[in-house]
Amino acid sequence: MLTEVFKIFADTRSEHEPEPNYARALPDVKKDPRHAVAFLKNKIKTVEGYKEKNYVETSNVFGKGFFIPLARMGFFPKLIFLNREFRKVAGSLYKRGSFPMRTKMGQHFSSDPSYPGSLPIFKPAGLTDYQLCYWGVLDSFYRQLQAEAIYQDVGKEYVWASASDFNDFDLTCSIGERLGLSLADKAMAERRHKEIAGQHHNPNKSDNGPRTEVNFDREEAEVLDRIAFYDPLFVDKVMSSKFFSRELAIKLS
Repeated sequence: MLTEVFKIFADTRSEHEPEPNYARALPDVKKDPRHAVAFLKNKIKTVEGYKEKNYVETSNVFGKGFFIPLARMGFFPKLIFLNREFRKVAGSLYKRGSFPMRTKMGQHFSSDPSYPGSLPIFKPAGLTDYQLCYWGVLDSFYRQLQAEAIYQDVGKEYVWASASDFNDFDLTCSIGERLGLSLADKAMAERRHKEIAGQHHNPNKSDNGPRTEVNFDREEAEVLDRIAFYDPLFVDKVMSSKFFSRELAIKLS
């Protein structure tokens, strides 16, 4: 939905995981982050060739190995840190069979706990498939917090948002304004936004059959415990986030 929403803004090209695609390069970047530099040079050249003034790209992969190399190259695009309930995101990955480090899809779209720079957790090979998915979601949040700290230090623009925020036209306009975007025709943009918000976007495209039943509270609590040995302050931030299960937060408090 986010990709389509940004098309309501004037002179704006909005794409979701176009070529050159971060997901294709991620396995190599995890092994050697220097691969990101060549990829990003090609990406920048591609974007500079577009006729539109503004370029928006939505990606589940950019923050998992490309953000820091891009910053080191001196590029600081305006960022949206998008989230929804951690458990729902992990459940979606689980349903798709996108297990970090364990399946092909997971290798292309998620970080790997066995590589440097990822959210630390001990004995990742012993995690269940769902726990790996949940770890992957927390790893994304971990990297968002890291990116926020960098942007605060250099004074660059970013926005925290939930997926549901973009169902609200006025809030969407406010976020767009913060990112330097404007509307050519507000009434037309509002009509188009209403159409987009009424559609179902990004459904699970693959379901590889039934999965083992998950005790979410127990499995998520174990993931948090394994992370807390390395970064207890991060675990505190997870548990205080509005995207964390309130019921589990009460149990663990």
